[in-house]
Amino acid sequence: MIRIEQHGDVTRLEMSSRWSRAIGYTASAYLVRGVLIDCGFHGVGREVYAILAETRPRGLLITHYHEDHAGNVERVARLGIPIAASTDTLARLRSPAPIRLYRRLTWGAAPALRSNVTPFLDDALTLIASPGHSVDHHVVWDATDGTLFGGDVYLGVKVRVAHPGEDPRVLAATLRRIAALGPTRLFDAHRGYVANPAPLLLAKADWIDETIASIERRIAGGASDSAIVRELFGGESMPGRFSGGDYSRTNFVRAVRRGLGSRD
Repeated sequence: MIRIEQHGDVTRLEMSSRWSRAIGYTASAYLVRGVLIDCGFHGVGREVYAILAETRPRGLLITHYHEDHAGNVERVARLGIPIAASTDTLARLRSPAPIRLYRRLTWGAAPALRSNVTPFLDDALTLIASPGHSVDHHVVWDATDGTLFGGDVYLGVKVRVAHPGEDPRVLAATLRRIAALGPTRLFDAHRGYVANPAPLLLAKADWIDETIASIERRIAGGASDSAIVRELFGGESMPGRFSGGDYSRTNFVRAVRRGLGSRD
């Protein structure tokens, strides 16, 4: 299912599946001035194809390789629509790693990118590296009016869950760097339109730094990951249980512990 929402020159394509709605998740792609930003997940591929056929975007920009953002990239490439993405993102899309059952149920497993990709360039829209959520994550920045298409860089101020590969320390630094651009509006892949985002991006960076410090103190005191999750976060989350620990509060704590090791 795709729900269309208009915000001036930006069209939000809010996508959901039966499974994603059951757990309260949607994923959004955006159309702005004939350019598509992200292309949604494979489970709504037929609906995405209909929108592509109707609007015929002049290009696609991909924020990162996750299947809820780039799940229809092969369909886009096959239509000959030019694509802008990092080298790392394209490599991951050409050789996708297996995903867990909960992700296949929620979003669908994306087919590998097999078609040739025509590079896309736009005078106004720029991909800016913004790692933390994933190593290949980029935001899309429109300096002409201060619009930020954030992918998964924001999601909310107090996001306590993480995928195995996330790095909260890197994400906090990214958030401060992105906030310094002075965005006037943000289009988030899961929360939709966010007004006056700069203070919220900084608030998230502050919260992450404070939470990391709290976790580090408990690690220094000998606490286990499960004990830290219980004490700081009130236990594991519903997404953590549904995903079998793959998208969990425990992974947030583990990422902090892993980062301590990398600084030794």
